[in-house]
Amino acid sequence: MTDKHLTCTCGQVELRVSGPPILAAACYCDDCQAGAGQLSDLGASPSVIGADGGTPYVLQRKDRIGWLAGEHLLQRHKLRHGTATNRITTACCKTPMLVDFDRGPHWVAIYQSRLDPAPPMEMLVNTRFAPADAVLPNGVPAYRTFPPRFVGKLIASRLAMLFGR
Repeated sequence: MTDKHLTCTCGQVELRVSGPPILAAACYCDDCQAGAGQLSDLGASPSVIGADGGTPYVLQRKDRIGWLAGEHLLQRHKLRHGTATNRITTACCKTPMLVDFDRGPHWVAIYQSRLDPAPPMEMLVNTRFAPADAVLPNGVPAYRTFPPRFVGKLIASRLAMLFGR
């Protein structure tokens, strides 16, 4: 796969992504729903939450992303003080870019709306938190929690990083 260049809405912030994604999934957990609401309250656009209550992400290894421009314009938003999760928007145009973590995971979750074209959705996770009236997409495997396949892909990507692949 060739490099992809993602930009914020106004073009001042640019991110390079190389290599294939780990996984494309929509998450329905309470934190993703609350985080999407928080970003909306801040005036972030476009919305990161789908009509069905899920937040579509593309997980990418941290060693395969790099900021090309505008890194100083990034703003981190936390749901709660002390949490490791950061929802990253831009100060210039309030575009949601990705979710990263203060410590731990070897990946970032890029908001699917930043990718054009975006890879096809592989699974829906944490659907037990989906709104009661949500109509989940047909043809996409749905899981009440994180399924073994999700965890396996993360472990495989970490091992690939350790072995320099």
